[in-house]
Amino acid sequence: MNNSLCKAKLPNSSSTALQVKDPLYSATIVNIVFNSCLCYTTIVLNIVTICALRKTSSLPNLFKTLLLSLAVSDLGVGLLGQPLYLAYLDVKLQCNLSNRPILVASTRVILNIFYLSSFCSVMALSADRFFAIQKPLRCQNVVTHKRVITVVTAIWSLSVLLGLFFVFVLPGKITIVIILMIESVCFGATTWSSYKICKTARQHNIQIQSQTRINSGMLNIVSLRKSAQSTLFIYVAFWVCYLPHFILSCHLIYAGGTMTSSTLNEFFKTLVLLNSSLNPVIYCWRIRNIRHAIMETLQNVRWRQFCGR
Repeated sequence: MNNSLCKAKLPNSSSTALQVKDPLYSATIVNIVFNSCLCYTTIVLNIVTICALRKTSSLPNLFKTLLLSLAVSDLGVGLLGQPLYLAYLDVKLQCNLSNRPILVASTRVILNIFYLSSFCSVMALSADRFFAIQKPLRCQNVVTHKRVITVVTAIWSLSVLLGLFFVFVLPGKITIVIILMIESVCFGATTWSSYKICKTARQHNIQIQSQTRINSGMLNIVSLRKSAQSTLFIYVAFWVCYLPHFILSCHLIYAGGTMTSSTLNEFFKTLVLLNSSLNPVIYCWRIRNIRHAIMETLQNVRWRQFCGR
């Protein structure tokens, strides 16, 4: 473990000055405070979002199933990932990680599971909207509810297996390399599908503007375009949060550094965890039906609290 954190705890005047100047110590304190607040918002926002998604009947069932998978992953981050990460940071602050192998392993397993499930869920969302907007007539026959359930089950099963495998079987550096490869594939696939979605949505928009009358087929295209654009916002937020940590990991692997010795690593991990709070905000902002369901859910909660008084 890094000695600078341990030195920051020595009860003398020189260590007090070091405690103030030590970047790792300060970064850990800031991350503990920020994640303590973020944990609550992540749990509340995603619980409300899951309830709203279940009540929303106007969304396509396949799209809603994939959104639910991503929302459950985000909720898991708030319920398990962030509390374990907070405990990990607290133990790291006390320079006692070597005596807490179960905590370290549990934190890595849980975070790996939810990271991987988020990667795959975002990729599945992009693929679903790409196929829906590119081949709207074939989509209903090819992308069935049974197949989507199979894909979601495979995503979570693979995430759990890889999360355990990365921690208990493979060495740390090999694990990081494999995760970076998975992230690269996800980044490349979602970027390509997002580009094609944007291009097709622009063409559809030109077609709609040139039509004097909008028939049912055009209304279906408008609905697909809106859901595809919502997926694009989820994708952008995802990579804004994940890309800095991805770049830093690539740099440290190339330069031969360690993740625990980097001050930026702590902040970029927190940025990754922040994504679980941003997704419900995007659902509420971009998808009108979910926004109405969320507002209705919140109003019902307030009414019950008022009646309980």
